[in-house]
Amino acid sequence: MKKLALLLLTISVYTANAQTPEIFENSWNLRYLKIDGERNYTPLEIESNINFEGNGVDYSVIANGVENGLFGDITFSGDTFTFTNINISLLDCDTENCYFEDIYFGEFLTNETSDLKTFTYDYFASSLYNYKSLRLTDSEGNIAFYVNTPIGIPDEALMKTWYLHSMDADLGEDSDYIANYNPPISPTLTINQDLSFTGTGSCNDFSGQFFYTNDNFDGGRLIAANFQEDGDTCEYHNGFENYYFSQFMDENAELYFWVDENSSTGEAYFSFDLAPGFTFNFRNYPVLATNEETVLKFYMYPNPVDDRLFIKATNDSIDTVQIFDSLGKLVIKRFGIQNGLTVSSLETGIYFIQIKSSKGQTVKKFIKK
Repeated sequence: MKKLALLLLTISVYTANAQTPEIFENSWNLRYLKIDGERNYTPLEIESNINFEGNGVDYSVIANGVENGLFGDITFSGDTFTFTNINISLLDCDTENCYFEDIYFGEFLTNETSDLKTFTYDYFASSLYNYKSLRLTDSEGNIAFYVNTPIGIPDEALMKTWYLHSMDADLGEDSDYIANYNPPISPTLTINQDLSFTGTGSCNDFSGQFFYTNDNFDGGRLIAANFQEDGDTCEYHNGFENYYFSQFMDENAELYFWVDENSSTGEAYFSFDLAPGFTFNFRNYPVLATNEETVLKFYMYPNPVDDRLFIKATNDSIDTVQIFDSLGKLVIKRFGIQNGLTVSSLETGIYFIQIKSSKGQTVKKFIKK
């Protein structure tokens, strides 16, 4: 990929003092553009960003798109800055992702009439996971949202065919097992290397395109776009299918996901939720059980938790408890737990708890206050 490192030069113009010096201390990685109310997420493996440079008197902006770069002079006034000139490199952009550069450079940072635009900026910082964000808003209400870490790429374990095994509601208080559906069904979700996806519900096939985003605050998320399905009315379990498909139909919604693969056995687990506490749980093998008693079930409380998390399996003894943070890092591991688990040392945030027993493993989400 042709990146514009050679454009990192100093361009000077007199300006008032910038109001937020922290925006000069980070390279800001673009997560999405919101143009006319529609979100456009940065495509996979594209590192679009923006950098501010200045010495207290002179200020400039440098931005990377897909193949080209943009640079220009800016002046600050309070919480706004205005371009005083702009230049864009002229490299050929002929990849499938060039549409994103056209939006970023041609609709947000500039416009069709080449007017020099003014932007309001909002800076946010949290000590949790060293998270920082920057939002730029133009006079039409269009938004570019950045964070201080690169997006990276999702775990390779995500790219496979997944079989839906269960659905949790109310933070795991209620669970609905696919093995109990009669007549039986086998809902699937296949995620490809380019994050396009296909799948089946009760009787309909579906397809679409995922976008991926990730940051140190919320972890990885998938955003579904271009969802299409056959549209047939199922003879049975039509309510289930409507609920399942609804997770992919809101193009502004983010699916918070967690994936884990056992390198020794090849077994893999994938879960996501669109609404907190309502989780879809997948395995990389079809549903084989004939009733829910063959599946490990457990409950935990309180959720959210401050000090001690109580855990109880209802149909087996617990062998191992592992807790992962939102980035998939193992933070707590215990063997043969009988009752509660102290979590007071954890930072505030979202965590996944994985329970293993002779019946297999189950993962649920909890919130540390």
